[in-house]
Amino acid sequence: MASAEDIMKVRYELADTDNALPMLSDGEYSYFIDKNVGSLRRAMLDSAKTILFKLSMRGDETVDIFSIKGSKAADQYRQALQLFIKNPDFNPALTLADAYAGGISKSDIIANIEDADANAVMSPTETITYASNYFEVNE
Repeated sequence: MASAEDIMKVRYELADTDNALPMLSDGEYSYFIDKNVGSLRRAMLDSAKTILFKLSMRGDETVDIFSIKGSKAADQYRQALQLFIKNPDFNPALTLADAYAGGISKSDIIANIEDADANAVMSPTETITYASNYFEVNE
């Protein structure tokens, strides 16, 4: 279960700090923190997506002389969310330090196929073709 401190950290980052009208409940924030195994950055992205979905369901209403533009709030939050996601400091997918793509060079391909721990699914014809090419090169 997520701590109250972690929930508040995510709330602060997403500017969901209005006690009278919070966008998400503590239970929802706790769910996203637990779902992402304590990663607050990933929990923030999931929470922000959910807030955007909730805002997008609000419509525009007019009562007498008062108008509430719910769709405008969703559009503004979407723009803020896009800036948030494009910032590499917040989006772990944009940080290249942790990125690795295997199988690009021939040595990586061979190492990945020879590694019993690597998960690769090859059709029988691919396996036969690879094996025949591999043994021609290594004999």
